[in-house]
Amino acid sequence: MKKEFLYTLLDNMSVSGHEIPLQKKVIEEMTPYCDRIDTDYTGNVISILNPDAPFKVMLAGHIDEIGLIVTHILDSGLLKVEKAGGIYPAVYPGHQVVVCGYKQTVYGAVINTHDLIKADMKATDLTIDIGAKDKEDARKYVQEGDPVHLNTYHEEMLNGYLSARAIDDRGGAFIILEALKRAKERGCKIGVYAATTVGEETTMRGAHWAGSRIKPDVAIAVDVTYAQDYPGTNPEESGDVHLGKGPVICNSSMANAKVNALLKSCAESKKIPYQMESFIGRTGTDADKIHFAGDGFVTALLSLPLRYMHSPSEVCHFDDIENSIELLAEFLCTIDENTDLNPFS
Repeated sequence: MKKEFLYTLLDNMSVSGHEIPLQKKVIEEMTPYCDRIDTDYTGNVISILNPDAPFKVMLAGHIDEIGLIVTHILDSGLLKVEKAGGIYPAVYPGHQVVVCGYKQTVYGAVINTHDLIKADMKATDLTIDIGAKDKEDARKYVQEGDPVHLNTYHEEMLNGYLSARAIDDRGGAFIILEALKRAKERGCKIGVYAATTVGEETTMRGAHWAGSRIKPDVAIAVDVTYAQDYPGTNPEESGDVHLGKGPVICNSSMANAKVNALLKSCAESKKIPYQMESFIGRTGTDADKIHFAGDGFVTALLSLPLRYMHSPSEVCHFDDIENSIELLAEFLCTIDENTDLNPFS
């Protein structure tokens, strides 16, 4: 596992709709390991192994993160914002933020007052102070549509735990890219299409574009899922998921049972721990859009257990990252055109 690359993904801005700077770093990292890298006009990057192979497996991990978008500059120079993705507005007041301005990056603080904190708080209630003298001064650096992210970065915790903003889903993006590298080392013969997709937190457009163009025989989305091992959670909702106990295979009407069975078999043969969860209907991940792209594609969902999702400091475990990479690499080296994916057989 290449931690330096993981931290590059975690620490750089990729607010939904503004992923290209980080996608360029993906291209730089993956070029030595791939036979081809494709891009498209919506911003996806697809790292490809064995592009001439007739059997194709698509891996998808979205590269975008939740954040804020500047919507208005007040006469005072303060900034008004709206959400990009499923943020919890109540965690923002009092936090430092980074405003990725069209002219230059500036730093700010989210205004915090006693009457601001409320349970039904909206993103439009948030106001950012960047130290501007007035509106004219602020416009030297910032314009409407500029992205904003929390000024938090990765930190290694005790006992193999990792905290960062937006492990959802740069953790998943890292897993699919490292799985491609590892599968290549092991002589993988099938076509592997590792797509770092854009826009999952807002429009889910990236997965639809990528799936429609790749036309995979099998697609696996890699995202995060809610851990149930801290106060305030309920394992009865979908499964008893814990950090450090392995990647999570999703039992869902969206997931192909044969692919799930093969994932389990690969895990068991290599003694890779794994967990199960259930999900009724759509999963809220790239798997949904890929499944319905084109004429429809065989799809599964593999997830990284995560605490405190969509907060300034999400928490995962390094063992789960490593085991997810190992499971996917083994899967890629096991499945081929002779694998029976027919649910009726």
